[in-house]
Amino acid sequence: MSRVGKVKIRTKFAVSLLVLTLVLGGVVYGQLELAKDRSVARTQENVDQTAALTAEQIDAQIRQEKNYVGFFASQPAASNFSNSEAFLERFLANPHVFAGQIIAANGTVVDFRGDVTSEVRQEAIGADRNNRSYVQRTARTGEIIVTAPERVGDSEQFIVVVSAPIFEDGEIAGVLVAGVPVNEFTFFTMVGPLETDRQAVAIRADGRTLHGSHQTFEEKITSTATVESTGWSVRITRDRSPLNARLQEMAVTQVASLALVLSLVVALSVLEYNSNVRQAQKLLDSFESLREGDYDASPQLSSGEEWRQIRAGFEELATGLDEREAALRERKQRLQVFNRVLRHNLRNDMTVVVNYAELVEEQTDDPAVRDAAAKILSRSEGLVGLGEKAQQIEQSLAGYDGPVTVDVCAEIRTVVSTLREEYPQAEITSEMPERELARAIPALDAAVEDLCENAVEHSDVTDPTVTITVDTVAEDADRWVRIAVADDGPGISEYERDVLLSGRETDLEHSSGFGLWLVSWIVERSGGRLSFAENEPRGTVVELYLEPASEETA
Repeated sequence: MSRVGKVKIRTKFAVSLLVLTLVLGGVVYGQLELAKDRSVARTQENVDQTAALTAEQIDAQIRQEKNYVGFFASQPAASNFSNSEAFLERFLANPHVFAGQIIAANGTVVDFRGDVTSEVRQEAIGADRNNRSYVQRTARTGEIIVTAPERVGDSEQFIVVVSAPIFEDGEIAGVLVAGVPVNEFTFFTMVGPLETDRQAVAIRADGRTLHGSHQTFEEKITSTATVESTGWSVRITRDRSPLNARLQEMAVTQVASLALVLSLVVALSVLEYNSNVRQAQKLLDSFESLREGDYDASPQLSSGEEWRQIRAGFEELATGLDEREAALRERKQRLQVFNRVLRHNLRNDMTVVVNYAELVEEQTDDPAVRDAAAKILSRSEGLVGLGEKAQQIEQSLAGYDGPVTVDVCAEIRTVVSTLREEYPQAEITSEMPERELARAIPALDAAVEDLCENAVEHSDVTDPTVTITVDTVAEDADRWVRIAVADDGPGISEYERDVLLSGRETDLEHSSGFGLWLVSWIVERSGGRLSFAENEPRGTVVELYLEPASEETA
């Protein structure tokens, strides 16, 4: 295998590996991105669920406190304002409620109990609370109201007020008011377990933080949910660094797996490549041996069943070529013997026949004998010419491996000069440029000369005319150098044209057949083609088409 061939194979192999690496890398990258998106989506979904669940739990605890206040407000003892002290004592048994008030329907505080000072209690009892929105709304609509959180003094503690209507005989007689602290013991009982070193919870209402965390994360995933009954917002913030660590570990694992797979693929591919290259080299070496005539050569191919089948096919081909070569050698030997014997014996014997025919023709006075001698002489000279033509063909075609660059015009000028001396009765002219290069074997002049001789010798006119034209023609995308030989004789029969163009073997009636075969073979070995056309008003135009050549190849 040549170095260029090996380089091409290696390049294709390298490109194939590169494409494989890119494809696998793209698949792995796509899988990593998909896994990353899915992991982030799952984590985001989990944070969303946590925020929503926390908001629902806070909402449930708010409803629980509202139900507690509403339950006590609905008791008959609630409207017995004269015994409000005992009622409030029972009401304050709930540890979540730190203070309670009973307010009459007109807005006057009937009683105030709870974790308050006596001064605050005395100041509140009898005060008018009709200006409080929760009192107005509850007394007017009968709803249980939860107010917005309010800060207790300068502390970080917030409270909400829960108010419920007190009914007497179906009418609102007053309002039961409870003060409930906003902390992890009342509404935020589930917040504590949610706060870890990787997760923080923040609850805000009306722009104020009811509960917050001081934790900060470089990368985080957050979600916000709303407490339905109060509009408070619950924000869950989760540290993303553990997820990033898992994704990075996944990426490292995938890349390592890809590297391992590629290493195995490359290793196996290199082994297979080297094996196939060695097998191909053995096969090419064996073909080279066949080209050199060593038909006993057999490539030692044993790597795989397909290579063994190729070896069997190669050996079968070599055997067939050996048998064909032997048959061709035998045929060539017979032809050489026949050619040599026929040419030698034919020339010698027919020379004797010609001499005796001339002698008979000269010595006899009998017209019949003279006529017979003339016929013998004519046929004998024809056979001598046939032998000479066969010798000319052998000499013209021998020793030429392929076409070379030929100045067609220079060759034709030499031919025309020779033919004018040999056939002075004929008018032989040429129409061509000063120089025209084409690809042909050096025997091209013999083809042109034979066409002209054939036109003159087999013409049925006294002064035959032969015109040689050289020009260039274009057919489709191809360009050709055309040599046209036109005569005014009887023309070449359709039968002989078909035989030459199709390449079939046929019996030859006269020496012109040999000449036309010589022309056909010279054109074929030159890489050109041959065609025939009718000349006007009579005769034949034989056209030789050759590939053009450049000055650089001259």
